[in-house]
Amino acid sequence: MRSLINSILRITQLFLVLIATALLGNVRASTQHAASSATAAINFAIFVCVLSWIAVLYSLLAHFVDAVAIPIVAIALDGFATLFTFIGAVVLSAKLTTVNCANIGTRPTDWIAFGSADTEKRCREIQAGLVFMWFLFGTFTVALVLAFREFRRGGGSVRGPSLASMSQIGV
Repeated sequence: MRSLINSILRITQLFLVLIATALLGNVRASTQHAASSATAAINFAIFVCVLSWIAVLYSLLAHFVDAVAIPIVAIALDGFATLFTFIGAVVLSAKLTTVNCANIGTRPTDWIAFGSADTEKRCREIQAGLVFMWFLFGTFTVALVLAFREFRRGGGSVRGPSLASMSQIGV
């Protein structure tokens, strides 16, 4: 049952990081004369997506190939992905603020959605990417808890359960 939950969780993470990367990558690709703080926030969000890709791909590989499964690496990658996804989502939330993209109103000139030919489209893409980053944060949090529980269940060994303990070695 744990294996099924872990598989569903990792495949969900794969789709979430794919969608978030596509949305935020398109925002970055369509940037024209954006404020430096807005560009920095989008660049950080892309960095978070890259880190998430590394964590998800390693976790999927470790799930299907036991030879590369090192529990402490999985915990570290899930921990960093969880932390940076949270930070990235908070940064984008703070830069975007609560907004109706159809009615921009009076926003400062360094607002994150300014910087492309179609401000409303850019705003909606940032909103959608932000939602997927929050969902990704939730899945990484659950994956981190499950990885930590699995690490503790295996006796806390850095190399995993593949090595024999002293009680299993006959003399």
